[in-house]
Amino acid sequence: MKDLLQLPNLVSLLRIFLTPVIGYYLWLNDSRATLICVVLIVIAGITDGLDGYLARRMNKITPLGIALDPVADKIFAGILVILLVMFRDFPLWLAAVIIGRDLVILLAGMILIKNRHITLPSNLTGKYAFTAIACLLGSYVIRFRFGMTLFTWLTVLFTVLSLINYSRVFRHIRQNRPAPNFADKPIYRAGRIILTVGLSIVTLIYLYLVYLK
Repeated sequence: MKDLLQLPNLVSLLRIFLTPVIGYYLWLNDSRATLICVVLIVIAGITDGLDGYLARRMNKITPLGIALDPVADKIFAGILVILLVMFRDFPLWLAAVIIGRDLVILLAGMILIKNRHITLPSNLTGKYAFTAIACLLGSYVIRFRFGMTLFTWLTVLFTVLSLINYSRVFRHIRQNRPAPNFADKPIYRAGRIILTVGLSIVTLIYLYLVYLK
């Protein structure tokens, strides 16, 4: 409980607490409510990086925090997927892909914690998969057709790659070997920044033309 009340872990939990509020505004289903949903999802995205930063800055890195960060991501994404199926016609097969991936990773993590007392570490493709999923869900929230199509395929691609890499990490740990290191190379970071800025500009233009003009 003491670790749970640390500020970085409370920031992680905030992502989960935001989901019922987002669900309420999705249910309202008007322009103002959609914009509020976008703001809340952006806040959730900020907390995803803020919790790790605070943990390092405050020297509050704990086993609970290491496990809680990805679990909070998965719970947030899973609940949001269900809400979008209910209120935005999100495809059931794609919902099954996203939730199924998270359940597989959680199950593998539980096995390692129970048998080895080791937390399954995140990897680079997993972070890309979560980013693609977040962009996909955001596209469905604002009904951005181009984003729906683009991030559907990116989500499927990175989901497959992340599961392959997680299975390698799981196998290495089970065999008492060092887990593979998936380094974030400068070219990857540059590409990610360019793609993020470009898509952000396109999304802002879309929001202005559809919801603000």
